[in-house]
Amino acid sequence: MSLASFEDPLVQRAHAYHQVILAANVRLTTPPVSRLRLVSVTPTSSKGDRVTSATATFSFTVEPADCNSWGTIHGGCVFTLCNAAGKIATAAVAAGARNVVSTDLTTNYLAAVPHGATVSIEIECLRVTKSIGFLRGAIKDAQGAVCYISVQNVSFEL
Repeated sequence: MSLASFEDPLVQRAHAYHQVILAANVRLTTPPVSRLRLVSVTPTSSKGDRVTSATATFSFTVEPADCNSWGTIHGGCVFTLCNAAGKIATAAVAAGARNVVSTDLTTNYLAAVPHGATVSIEIECLRVTKSIGFLRGAIKDAQGAVCYISVQNVSFEL
């Protein structure tokens, strides 16, 4: 997967909020969020020239620190990745969003992802209001099979 083009305003907003999240996670020893790579931000709907929903796609390679005792990605790591990706997707759609906070996040396990695997994380920001975002997502293996799904609501300030 190639990295997203920084000429796109959606990508610029997503990248800027990723940097905010990284700055907030400096206390972690090897934060998985620091290895989350933005691949693309694709608008899925718009009103006039304003994007109203979009899908953000990321790439992530599972390292030993991300794994449980069975050698597969730990549920807490999955939760952290979905949380960060959802916030980034929201910031891309809701221009000027700051202090993005998850108010609800559910992740469901469908299949294990082993150490060394590279996955894609696709999070769609379905809709934003003046202060709330609604998202859904999936973590897929290299063959495109869905391994985890997520549903998330976030709150933010404009």
